[in-house]
Amino acid sequence: MQETSRPFAEPLEEARTDSGRPQASGMAHMTEVEIDPPQPGSPVVEAQSSPTYYSMPPGNRAVDLVGAALVRARDVMLARTYATWAYGQTLRGPMPDHMVLYPRDLRPGLADKAEALFQGRWSLPGGQVKTDGGSPFAATPPTDAWAEELHGFSWLRHFTAAGGDAARTYAQTLVAGWMTQQSAHWDRIAWAPHVIGRRLTSWVANGALIIDGSDLIYRSTLLRNMARQARHLARTAALAPAGEKRLTAALGLAFSGLCLSEGEKRLEKGLRLVCRELNRQVLADGGHVSRNPAAILSIMLDLISLRDAMAARGLEVPKPIRDAVDRMMPMLRFFRHGDGRLALFNGANEGLDGAIDAVLAYDDTRGKPFGFAPHSGYQRMAAGHARLIADTGPPPPGRYSHDAHAGCLSFEISSGKSRLIVNCGTTRVLGPDWEAASRATAAHSTLVLADTSSARILRGKFTRALLGARTMEGPTRVESRRHENDSGIWLEASHNGYEKLFGLVHRRRLFFSGAGDELRGEDLLVTNEPRKAFPWQRRYWHKPPEDPAFAIRFHLHPDAKLSLSQEGASALVRLGNGEGWQLYARIAGVEVPLTIEESVYLGGGDTTRRAEQIVVVSKVFRGEAKVNWAWKRVSGAPAKREAPELPELPDL
Repeated sequence: MQETSRPFAEPLEEARTDSGRPQASGMAHMTEVEIDPPQPGSPVVEAQSSPTYYSMPPGNRAVDLVGAALVRARDVMLARTYATWAYGQTLRGPMPDHMVLYPRDLRPGLADKAEALFQGRWSLPGGQVKTDGGSPFAATPPTDAWAEELHGFSWLRHFTAAGGDAARTYAQTLVAGWMTQQSAHWDRIAWAPHVIGRRLTSWVANGALIIDGSDLIYRSTLLRNMARQARHLARTAALAPAGEKRLTAALGLAFSGLCLSEGEKRLEKGLRLVCRELNRQVLADGGHVSRNPAAILSIMLDLISLRDAMAARGLEVPKPIRDAVDRMMPMLRFFRHGDGRLALFNGANEGLDGAIDAVLAYDDTRGKPFGFAPHSGYQRMAAGHARLIADTGPPPPGRYSHDAHAGCLSFEISSGKSRLIVNCGTTRVLGPDWEAASRATAAHSTLVLADTSSARILRGKFTRALLGARTMEGPTRVESRRHENDSGIWLEASHNGYEKLFGLVHRRRLFFSGAGDELRGEDLLVTNEPRKAFPWQRRYWHKPPEDPAFAIRFHLHPDAKLSLSQEGASALVRLGNGEGWQLYARIAGVEVPLTIEESVYLGGGDTTRRAEQIVVVSKVFRGEAKVNWAWKRVSGAPAKREAPELPELPDL
């Protein structure tokens, strides 16, 4: 096995760096093989041509910064106002005397997680803190994300799962401690609208845990505190950051109105906000405007809980909520791999244990996932027991792109319950360098030109402080077309993310066999004069380098076992289900050696697992390049290598 000395742990730069990877050598001849192209007139042929995606320009950075600065100034002034005694008096009002119902929390709880919290190990998304017997609310949070998770109380579900008097007593002690601390001072994170929304949702969903068996003083204090939070949320929910956070705030307001005895008006306002945000954020095909599969799962967990709770109270569920659930359910199946968990695109991880199953249990149709999500910009191929999911869309709009990745034209494959090719995933624990590295193109199974990401992420401290880590540049034109018949599925896609810097367009062509046992691919870099889709597009930022190097990366799942042939001409990957998959590649008609590099897998959330990646390295020559490669399922000894040629796509 060959390895390079450069581990993934060395953060990947957004700018070009010297990769130190070896050049291809030792090529051998490969025999030709052909696949008959589908006939367009055949009744078994299904053809789809996607719309051309134009992503709007990221906007004028100066204008964006001015707007963000004004919002920041507003938030600072409001926070000072909220922290005053006078404002606190305005939150007084009728006190609820009970919770009307406890809606079901569909986020699965884990008893072993509760045991770790009992022992003071607060491992939450965003970091880990050991309290040594003290209150977690008195600890210094490692990140803002960790603090949001702590103050959001979604971890209460683990105590509910554990059950027993000890879990109930400890949970009530923590809730009482939070109320005591927050009565003493204002905390900007604890009282952020989306954090209040998550906290109120968690408290009502785990109401039996934090209320039952408590004394009268604690119970009345808790209900009064919840009403106080809900009144503040009613004033600020619309000010939450755009995207999923604003929807979380709106859902929390709706839950508080639904479950507290005096919340009728808040329920009405909360439902209006929920419906408005669903219309803004949920696309026609059921995807989320952020293009993050995990956002679909998170929103569905709350929407179904809200829908069922309203039905339990005999209330009519608004049509936008019903429609959003109906659209998002098949999209959740679309992103589901053979192991039952999510694909890793644009900030998603595999999802909470059992969460997808909890949502899909409410899917009465249980239909097959569709193959093409035209509004979200994804393609799905399923054949035999293999599944392939590909990103064929541009970055999301800037305000929704804080978790977006530079992974255009990347793909993942699973066979049965085992994953073969993956993207690296995302992390919020290991610091900004690791976060930037996981969002770079090199962390995805696609082509990387000159160690440069196809989309750029804001990195400056000042701009990130105001705008966040949003995507500011990337592909503005992404095209794809698809053709199907009994022999398999053809997909051709392209993006212009490298056009401004290098004058090159990346085109990727795939053929997935009807038996699901073979994937043939072709990656091309071609010179292309930029289409003047918008008048502000420029030719290049600077003179493109001559004959830049590129790498085609195939990141493997950690459970996959990789071996390389002695000549490096092919690689054999053994999956956990016992299957073997063989990879080989060809450049200019001859085999090209494969190299192995270290990788890392972040799909489990905030855990890291060592992994490997197969890399094909070459250079652009006279403004273009072409690499053919093929993955083939094998049994026993490696199969005879055939030339990974693809048939021409028929005109659609």
